[in-house]
Order: sequence, then C-alpha cells, then structure tokens
Amino acid sequence: MKTRKTFLLASTASLLLLAACTEPVVPEPEPEPTPTDSIPEEAFGPLTELPFSKGLNLSDWFNVSDAYWFEPELYQDKDFDQLQSLGIDVLRLPINFPAFMSGAPGYTFSNDFLNALDRAVDMAEARGIYIILDNHSYFGSRVFPESYGEELVTAGFRQLASRYKNRTDKVVFELFNEPGGTYLEEHYPAMQQRLLATIRAIDPHHTIIVTAPKCSIDRLADLPEYDDDRLIYTFHFYKPFLFTHQGADWDGIALQYISGVPFPYDPGRMPPMPDEFQSQEDIDYYNNYPEEAKAEYIGKTLMEAYHWASEHDKLLFCGEFGTLTTAPASDRVQYYKTVCDYFDTFEIAWTAWEYRDTKTPNFGIFQGANVFESNLNLELIQAMGFNIPPGYEGDCPEVTFYDDAIPAWWTPSKGWDGWVPQVDFAWKENTYNGSINCIRIDFDNKWGGLTMTPWPVADLTRQHEAGASLEFAVRTTDEIDNLVVRFVQWKEGAPYQWRNMTEIGTTGGNATQNLFPADGEWHLLSIPLSDFRINGTQGQGDAWKDAPDEGEEGFAWDCINHLEFVPEGNEALLGKTLYIDDIVVRKP
Repeated sequence: MKTRKTFLLASTASLLLLAACTEPVVPEPEPEPTPTDSIPEEAFGPLTELPFSKGLNLSDWFNVSDAYWFEPELYQDKDFDQLQSLGIDVLRLPINFPAFMSGAPGYTFSNDFLNALDRAVDMAEARGIYIILDNHSYFGSRVFPESYGEELVTAGFRQLASRYKNRTDKVVFELFNEPGGTYLEEHYPAMQQRLLATIRAIDPHHTIIVTAPKCSIDRLADLPEYDDDRLIYTFHFYKPFLFTHQGADWDGIALQYISGVPFPYDPGRMPPMPDEFQSQEDIDYYNNYPEEAKAEYIGKTLMEAYHWASEHDKLLFCGEFGTLTTAPASDRVQYYKTVCDYFDTFEIAWTAWEYRDTKTPNFGIFQGANVFESNLNLELIQAMGFNIPPGYEGDCPEVTFYDDAIPAWWTPSKGWDGWVPQVDFAWKENTYNGSINCIRIDFDNKWGGLTMTPWPVADLTRQHEAGASLEFAVRTTDEIDNLVVRFVQWKEGAPYQWRNMTEIGTTGGNATQNLFPADGEWHLLSIPLSDFRINGTQGQGDAWKDAPDEGEEGFAWDCINHLEFVPEGNEALLGKTLYIDDIVVRKP
C-alpha cells in the first residue's frame, strides 16, 4: 500500500465543514528489443510512493510550434544550478513532438532534437532532478489529427523509450497533455492503454504519467484500470478560472476584459461583470466566483481527488497550475500558498506552470524580466515552498547583462529597415580576463550602436537603492568621444518613457566623466546608477520632453526596457570600433 497521512481521513468532516467504449483498432507495432541488463530489475520495483514532490514547467524550450523557433542551448548548466537552488526535485519538459519529426511513415525525431533532449536529461540526472518528458503535441489550436495522430505519438514514444530505457529512474514519460476534442474525448482512455503497451514492450521500468481527457481532476475516476504498477495519475488545476486567467489576452477569450479580481473572494473589491461577457461560460465564471474563490472550495475539490486515489491505490500529480501575472500581486501570492498547502496536505506532487516566459502576461515566477539573480518574485516562491537563493540574502543581487552569451531574458536590437547593427556578440580575439566571447561594436551609423532589450522589463530598484553600479570592461585603439550609455524605461500606461544616461570616452570631450585610455588594453569601468541622469523622453504623440515637471514621476528603475551604448548622433564615432565584456550591475 502507498504511504498516506492517516490523520487526513479522520479530518475529512471538518475539512468539508470548512469548506468503457469501443475503440478503433490500431495495429500493434513490432516490439522493440528488450532492455539490456545495465539496469537491474530490482532498481525499478512497483511504485508505492511519489518519487518527487514539487517543481516547475520549462514551457519555453521544447514547446515550440515549429523547429525554426527552437533554441537548443536555451538552458545551460547554470540554469539547472539555479533551478536546483530553489529546492525543486522535478522538472516537466513540454515537447511538441511533430515540430521535431519527419513525416509519415517514420515520424522520426531529428538528431538535433535528440541531442538537445539528451543534454536536458543529462543536466537533470546530474543534479538528481526528475525530468518528465511530456507529449505536449496537440492542445488548443493544435488540433489532434484523427487520421495519423496516434501513429505519430506512438512513434515518438517508441523512440524515446528505446533511447532512455537504460537511464536512471529520473526519466519519466507523460503520455499526453490535456487530450481534448470530440475524438479524444471518446477514444483517449483506450488509446492511452495502447501507448502504455508500446512503451512497456521496450521499457518495463520507467515511471509513466497517465491522465483523463482534458487532464480533468473530475474525470480521473472514469479511467479504466491499467495493469501497470509504475503509474502516476495527473491532472491540471486552474480553478477558479476567472481568477487564474483574468487579463488573458488570447484571441476570442473575454477574460481579457476583466482585471482586479481578488482571491479569496471579497465583495468590496470585486469588479463588475464586463459587457463583453456574452457566453454562458464567461457568465458562469463570474456568477460562480463567490463560491469557488474560497480556500474551502479548493480544499474540498483536492480532497475528493485524494480520497479517490487512496481508495484505488493511485498516486496523484498536478502537472500544471498557476495564475497569470495580471492578477493582483498579493492575491496571486495568496492563491499559490493556498493551493500548494493543500497539495502538501493531500500528498499531491506538482509542477507549476511555468518557470518563465518572454510573453506577457505569463504564469512565471519572476517580477518583470526573467533575471534569476534579481527578479525572482520572492513572496511568490516562498508561498510555493521554494528556497530563497543565496544571492538574495543581501540587499543587492547582481544582474548580468552579458558574460560570454546573450542571456535568455533579453534580445539584441535588430536595427531598422535599411540598417543592421554591426555588433558581434561572440568575438573571440583578445577577450577580457580569459572569457570565451566579448562584444565587438563597429559604429557605422550615428544613431546605431548596441541595444540590449530585456523583456519582460527588468526591475533594478533594489540595485539602485543599494548604491549599485553598472560595471563593464572596455577596450579600443580608437579615439572615442562621448559614447552615450543609457537605460530606457517602458512602463505600461506612463505618459512618458524616460531615458537615463551617462557617457564614456577616451578623450574627455564635453562633460565625459568615465574615461579610459585608447591603448588596446582592457579597462574596467564602474559607474554608479546614481550617476545616470535623465536626458529626455519620447512621449505621447512623439512629443519630446527634456525633463519631468515638478511633481511628475521621473525615471522608473523598476521597468528597464533597454540598456544602450549609442553614438546618439555623434558622427565622430563613425568608423570606430569598441570592445565590451562582462556587463553587470553589482554593488561595489
């Protein structure tokens, strides 16, 4: 029997006060060779308790609509070290199978995909972290193709099972994300049985995650009994939907028209129902909210799933839950704490959706830009039971803009029509302090230069208040006269987006304060953020303004959208070359 917290059954009453179809025949594939003897049989016995407890979805890596958008190196060892520092023991890796496959009849994964997936598995295994390979192929607008969908998914799992059958138990297979639509509603439970058989013919050992149609918590009890002793049953939890998806700006969803929805329900803070709520579904979301937006309702829902799992000897895992960043900040934290506390009470493992995303709004654990060193939402991760990383013990976490690679949370400027920046981010000659790369800038346009764009915006408030500096190494043999270094804000709804600047150079022309010699050697500059000064804004209607009026909000350090090294019209810089490395905001 699985280990359970026996007090739960005795407390059921108090918590409540608080609170088989005919399927089409699909030819069986030829069985793959049986696993080698590299893993002894006893290493993977019957699964009697959950092997992991809490983690995150890496939704921005393998879950691409097309291989064109795939970035194999998006996550590095450093990222996995950072994730591990949060105290996670599992990562869910959503994978869009067809984006990486050849066509019929083979549906073969590309070598580039498999090599990148191997690296992901390697990085997880090296840290003792479970990694769930989640078939995230068909959901939402990715409609399941009835004529070949099962064949494609089966081919995918046949390849993954063959590839990872001799790996440690840290590799876990998840058969389907949110199987929905008319066809899957009717056929998925039996299809799931066939997928299990395909994997078990190759790999009898590794844990497999199964689910009900739509990953519904209410439909787990309708699944047939699968003859397999290494299964975990998953569901997704986004209740109450009005709260978790308020402000969702996807096409055709009326929830984009509502904001400020509180959790738990508070009639004094509840916004009125928008006129755009026309469908019965949207109206029900609103009208049912007073009842559903209570901790007791969430607890009752999860407790019912717990009782089903206990009575039928099943293990439960919530593969997705969360709420968009458009929810009120303090209410969002309270929601995560409520749900995660119940997960712990009812022994439900979980992976929150999501770690990070560059789209806004999103479900990530960051405040603004996805900068691990400075922008983690500390109240949120504490509410989820994660660790506060060591770098947050002081008052000034470092923020790295460049150290050999372009960080995932910002992108370089693409220029404009007729001009492309002459910037090389991987220059390898004479780098600073033995680093792999540095940045080379060839100034060929008086309005061009280097622009780094954090998105979502970066919050440097703590660094500014703590007296931090922008530090970077620079070298040149050219005469550099007044190169502007500036931060540019982007604040939603602000009448003006201010620029905050200083200058660097080799000549000391005009008011340049941050000088270095043009001797071809590396020199480290450290410029206090307090030394940056407002130098105007492009306001509404393209109106220029030099400085804020008295009483008007000035530069906002909590919404940095650009870090720029630009000539700003200085033709004397044309034809000059500058090298920059190790750009970081830190406290001296």
